[in-house]
Amino acid sequence: MFVSGDGNLTPTEVTIRARRSVRLYRPDSVPRELIERVLDSARWAPSAVNRQPWHFVVVTQPERRLALAKTTAIAGFVTQRHAAMAPVLIALCGDERRSSWYVHDCCLASQNLMLSATALGLGTCWIGAFDERRAWEELGLPEGMRVVGLVTLGYPLRSQKVPTPRLPLQSIVHWERFAPAENGRRRTGWRCQSGMLSLWRKITDFLGLTRRPRPMGKGE
Repeated sequence: MFVSGDGNLTPTEVTIRARRSVRLYRPDSVPRELIERVLDSARWAPSAVNRQPWHFVVVTQPERRLALAKTTAIAGFVTQRHAAMAPVLIALCGDERRSSWYVHDCCLASQNLMLSATALGLGTCWIGAFDERRAWEELGLPEGMRVVGLVTLGYPLRSQKVPTPRLPLQSIVHWERFAPAENGRRRTGWRCQSGMLSLWRKITDFLGLTRRPRPMGKGE
């Protein structure tokens, strides 16, 4: 049943809007039954010709998490801190021998995983920036198995009720044919943050760094 309007959302719509990219976690371990529960939701995702090419490698041992987290280093030296901080790190792997659409299928499965985690009071964050060769070796994967992404899992350190901005629906939806707006932009009344300050915020949020006084940049 489709229900419109923010004040009358279905439970599924509420969960979708409640999901956040969590980069700060409590040290509490996540019960195995909850981990298996979100993975069970992941396997119910659609896949091309129902090939289900996904495999999930769950990493909980601190030393193994740290080793895998190091594969997310940006420019070879800045590790994404939340990858090591989260009590659970899940590698989504696709069997390219089973399906040439393994990337799409694993991404669909990851969304199921993250929404299920949200519904259970857990936080997640998708990590797509990593050294796949190093991650492949750390995970001990066989030939033909590819690392599509990493997902952190754990209890959020604090509540994140305020969502990040989303583009207005009218600026991204086109009926029947694509309809470019005047001068190549659709007039929405919504201004996306840009400039050096916005880039600084994105980098610090991406790395999970503690917020500090933000430097002013051009365009602010």
